[in-house]
Amino acid sequence: MKNVSSRQSNFVDKSIVTIKPEAYYKMLVHVLRFGNRARNTRQYKEVMGMLIGRLEGEGDPKNVIIEDVVPISHGGQIEVAFKPDDYVSFSYADAEYAERDPPLFTVGWYHSHPALKIFFSSTDIKNQLGWQTPNPSAIGIVFDHTYLENPGDMGFRTFRLDDPSKGPLTDYHEVKTIVEPPDDIEYYVKIIHLIDSIHSKEPPILEINETPDLFGDIMVPGQSQMMAKQPEFAVTDLVGALQTGISNLLEFMFEPLIRFLNNWSQELIKKVVENNLQMRADLAALKDSISMGINEIQTSVKSLVTNQIYDLDAYIDDRLEAFDNDQEKIKASIESLKEETIEKINKIFEEKVIPSINQQLELLDKIPEKIELIEEKTNTGMENVNSQKETLANLSEKIHNIQNSYSESVKSSQDKISSIISGKLSNISGNITDLNKDAKEFSTNLDAALSILESSKQSLSQKLKKPEQGGGEA
Repeated sequence: MKNVSSRQSNFVDKSIVTIKPEAYYKMLVHVLRFGNRARNTRQYKEVMGMLIGRLEGEGDPKNVIIEDVVPISHGGQIEVAFKPDDYVSFSYADAEYAERDPPLFTVGWYHSHPALKIFFSSTDIKNQLGWQTPNPSAIGIVFDHTYLENPGDMGFRTFRLDDPSKGPLTDYHEVKTIVEPPDDIEYYVKIIHLIDSIHSKEPPILEINETPDLFGDIMVPGQSQMMAKQPEFAVTDLVGALQTGISNLLEFMFEPLIRFLNNWSQELIKKVVENNLQMRADLAALKDSISMGINEIQTSVKSLVTNQIYDLDAYIDDRLEAFDNDQEKIKASIESLKEETIEKINKIFEEKVIPSINQQLELLDKIPEKIELIEEKTNTGMENVNSQKETLANLSEKIHNIQNSYSESVKSSQDKISSIISGKLSNISGNITDLNKDAKEFSTNLDAALSILESSKQSLSQKLKKPEQGGGEA
């Protein structure tokens, strides 16, 4: 028995649900097909389907516009539960409507409680969680066709869970719903087709996995229609007419003939009725047999397709497993390539880089020798300067001696020449002093460069030793 829930709350939900005429028509036809006055209450069945539409507004929950519905299945008298095939149908319907322009999607579900009142049972709450958890605006519509007998009642209520995060313990509330009136003559044409389908005993609406009856348009005549009316001869009038001009002998002859004809016609009519009834029974049996065969074919094809899908899933799993194995092989190849690359880099480093660095170190070792040569050349230059200075001093002394020996007549010229030579000597002395300073600065800078080179040499030597020591770990 259905686990009844009475946890309807006073939750304030300001959103509005709008149902288009086409969607309401389909839901109502689906519900009335398995729950109506023509059925015994023990034959009532719940129905279930999908609500297709879109959302409007900001925040959660949003307004829901129901553009269409998809009848899915029907269950027992008291309860309808989702089956694995139903979830497959859900996904197919979602994919179909997503490709339309504009695209639509599932906004909830509907089902019926025929003659059981309108509410959300515990099972309904669990089913609603499957819709509302991924989509907070999703709704559930519950029908009871007996409510249609109440004036102005559309026969349904719309519900939404208060807090899906609470799971099956959550309460639910009613959402304001509007059914748009039809504005197209096609809506009333559908009602005419509905009446025709009732007369032909065809299902007024088909569920998503249901096969239509090929003989639905063939009307099997009722039993009363198969009963032929017995033709009657007016015996009295006929005999009276004959009596006026025919003798009693003729009357005696015609009366047995008329009785024979009446008896023969009754036997003929009886045979015709029996044949008609047999034909009706055979036609109904043929219809049921073909419908049963089609259902068996449908079940067989469905089972075959399901098995093929399972085989495809197994094949995909095998291919994915093979792909994983290939990935492991690729990973191992990459690791091997990495090791080979590191080994080649170390080999290149040992064969090319280290010899080049050693060569540079040898050049650095030769730098002090070159610096010594520069110092020697500098000292030689200083000696030459000192020699020139002594030569100038000697020359000055000689000039002084000559100056003393000359006469007073050339004294003035000597003074001029001495003055000129003294100026030049001063310039030479200043240049020599500057040269000494430059030589000292050069020597100081050279010493500093040697110190830096010596420290760089030690640092390079240490770096070269480190790769040689760590080369095996690379």
